[in-house]
Amino acid sequence: MKEFFCLLTLLLVPAVAFSQTGSIEGTIYDNITREPLADTEVQIVQTDERQKTDENGKFVFSTIPEGTYTLTITPLDTELTQETSIIVVSGEISKPGIYVGTAPDRLEEIEVIGERTPKTVSKKSIQSEEITRLPGTGGDALRALPAIPGIGVANDFSGALYIRGGSDEDNLYYFDRVPVAYPYHFGGIVSSLSSEIIDRIDVYAGGYGAEYGVDSQAVIDIYSQNDSRANLGGKFNLNLLYSEGLLQGKIGKKGFWYAAGRRSYIDLFVGSLSFGPATTTAFPRFWDYQLKAGYDFSEKHQFFFNLFASGDRFALKLDGENVDEDFRGNTSFESGFEGAGFHLRSILTDRFTSYLSLTRSDFLFDVNFGPAFSLKIDAPNYTLREDITYELNPRHRLESGLILGLEPGQVSGTFTRIPDEGEVDFDIRLEEKVALDEYVRGQRIEGYFQDRYTLLPFLSVVFGLRFDYFNRVDQLSVQPRGSVLVELPNSSELQFAYGIYNQTPLPALLSPSIGNPALKSSRASHYILELKRQLSQDTEIKIAAYYKDLTGLVTVDEEAAYLNQGEGYAQGAEIFLRHRSGERLFGWISYAYAVSERRDRPGEPYRPYSFDQPHVATLAASYKLTPTWEFGAKWQYRTGNPYTPCEGATVQFDPRNGEPIFIPIYAETNSDRLPPYHRLDLRVSKIFQFSNWNLGIFLELLNTYNRQNLLDFNYSEDCQTRNDINQLPFIPYLGITAAF
Repeated sequence: MKEFFCLLTLLLVPAVAFSQTGSIEGTIYDNITREPLADTEVQIVQTDERQKTDENGKFVFSTIPEGTYTLTITPLDTELTQETSIIVVSGEISKPGIYVGTAPDRLEEIEVIGERTPKTVSKKSIQSEEITRLPGTGGDALRALPAIPGIGVANDFSGALYIRGGSDEDNLYYFDRVPVAYPYHFGGIVSSLSSEIIDRIDVYAGGYGAEYGVDSQAVIDIYSQNDSRANLGGKFNLNLLYSEGLLQGKIGKKGFWYAAGRRSYIDLFVGSLSFGPATTTAFPRFWDYQLKAGYDFSEKHQFFFNLFASGDRFALKLDGENVDEDFRGNTSFESGFEGAGFHLRSILTDRFTSYLSLTRSDFLFDVNFGPAFSLKIDAPNYTLREDITYELNPRHRLESGLILGLEPGQVSGTFTRIPDEGEVDFDIRLEEKVALDEYVRGQRIEGYFQDRYTLLPFLSVVFGLRFDYFNRVDQLSVQPRGSVLVELPNSSELQFAYGIYNQTPLPALLSPSIGNPALKSSRASHYILELKRQLSQDTEIKIAAYYKDLTGLVTVDEEAAYLNQGEGYAQGAEIFLRHRSGERLFGWISYAYAVSERRDRPGEPYRPYSFDQPHVATLAASYKLTPTWEFGAKWQYRTGNPYTPCEGATVQFDPRNGEPIFIPIYAETNSDRLPPYHRLDLRVSKIFQFSNWNLGIFLELLNTYNRQNLLDFNYSEDCQTRNDINQLPFIPYLGITAAF
């Protein structure tokens, strides 16, 4: 119920910064004369992009997704084709010097000399090929995120991510430079972005640099495909929940496009359905689409446009003596999101780059509960953003950005204040109903400056300052952030990061009708230590420890509805061992320990936060037995969620009608826990290849050993008895794909 009311109050999602793809700006030299080689053809094997070097032997490939790429180099007037591997890091420019042989009677050899710009604290990434192969997700990209360390989830039905002891309200999502306010349909059944067009997802769990934005402690940065490998291609999916289609192609030799869309279809076959006192009048349905087109005007100017949207809807009728009078009658729910953006990335000089974006997003919400409650929200967001980088030399880079945001919003209806986290005695029936008709005009100015500098071959630092102003809290926040990276002799990296991260209250908490307009931003201080080591070419291990200190949290107050009086902390450690052997095998083992506690008012004792999950362990692997047969498994264990037991009830008279009703009596907030959660998912897939297309079939066995994972308790009115409500049972899940 708490998650549902939080969803009702999500009015505005601010525009913030996020990382860029990487670039390769290299130079080709003759390995004998050491002179630059002009008119040498350079090709990226994985993307089939190619170009020739200029008179100075230089070539540039921009907006390349992070990963390892193979370059083939063919000097002019020779038939020699030589290869080398280049690592592209998101938000960084790789500048290799590549020395090649040009004489046909010499042995082919390549020497690569390059330096990498210092980076901020490391991120966790899931590549597209791993997303679609991970068991238990049905190929859904965002549903795969809880499999990586430091990320928890409430239950099988929720998409709300708990990242390092935080709530889903601390997370911000971006899709190709556009903020996303609605990442999941119906709160978590399936994500609102098609996995077929996603290239990778980067998760910044904390300690990230100044380029990332306001009102967050964790960032989920989603990148879609940036190219098409065929003049015209497509893929179609059919599974138990929805059907999906993707078409993509090229625009000449320098451009690309794609169009994807999904729709659930159970409502097309199921009419009204009765269960207890409820009868559906519009069966739940959802849809979404994503469009993107890009074009390289030249080697130094790349443009792309993206447009996407999603929507959910259902309606039902409640009737009967056991239905409260405030909810009796018709209930409807409709929600959606729209996003669009124009983006231009320019390499103005060899050292100076620019990334300009103009975006618009809009969150739409319309809900009605019987005759008493209604809420309608329209929250558009307009953002103009410019990021620039200037490279003083290969070891020293300056970055800066300016973001201007306009957030006009309209809220109307009849509703109550929203419950606070952990406020189990909140009873919406007895809360004061308030007529809402509010127009807000939010204005944001954000800026940052960041310096990346390699002091020594083994030591690099990043220091940044972020400035945010939001007119609704009339507060300028200054947030210093930085990190130090030491490369150890045993091919390991040790990194420490520190940062201040401010969050303005949710828009509903600032409402003059049901909130407190005098609220200010809360503050989180992050301290993170990470160790990363490449054990072999295919295996890496990451160990992290963190501490977050939280002050100025917004909590319920009897005098002023809400005040910045809460405090809290989160601390923990993570270990992540990942192995990948080409395209045939990938897998990982991870374990995360975390403690997250809060106190709502000064002087009160600390208590477990509602999103506290002390132990989370995951084992995941997928193996291609043949090029067309693949098997996978994922097992996860999580500590049970904290909850507040009901110890009894008193009888009081309902102020609305004078009739006696039970009022529950609760124990201390979050003083008990649900039993541990664990589940095994298996997946097998087979691809049938034909001349111009292929057919794929996959079968997933969800909760294979049918673990009865407890979701919650259903108490009787007097709290004398309770029944278990369980999560998903054993479910076979079948999907079919066709690609050409």
